[in-house]
Amino acid sequence: MEKIKVYLSARISKDAHEWNEHVCNSLKHPIKVFMPQKYNPWDLKHKDFPKEVYDMDLKAMKESDICLLLPPYGRDCAWEIGWYSNSHKPIVVFIDRDIEWLRDWMVKGGIDYVVTTNSRIWKKLMEDPILKHKKIIYIDNVEQLNDVIKGIFLKKNG
Repeated sequence: MEKIKVYLSARISKDAHEWNEHVCNSLKHPIKVFMPQKYNPWDLKHKDFPKEVYDMDLKAMKESDICLLLPPYGRDCAWEIGWYSNSHKPIVVFIDRDIEWLRDWMVKGGIDYVVTTNSRIWKKLMEDPILKHKKIIYIDNVEQLNDVIKGIFLKKNG
């Protein structure tokens, strides 16, 4: 199987690193994840980011096959979801416990898949007026996200 390039849309602040790495480390070959936190200056104020950071992330987005969104996220991630929505590349949201993002109706409208390991959240997602029209997938553990992403890639690329 060819390499599946995943772009991680998630907060890059230091407090998000552990969760981002936990999820991304569960993704194995042939999945390769571009994690902006490894390349972006997470210790700078966002207003001080050089243009090269934007250029690098946008290049990675263009080269990717799939976007993986990890809530909670910020405004930059919401912009990325808008870009992906228009690119027609699949957007997968993985949630374990955070549901604050459910207030973001434009983000919900733009995504394609929601994956969760939380049965209580799964029920809430199934009742959401926008998400009930999306593909909602329950998995037992984060390691199963690997197979979900592979399946989404194969569905899109034959």
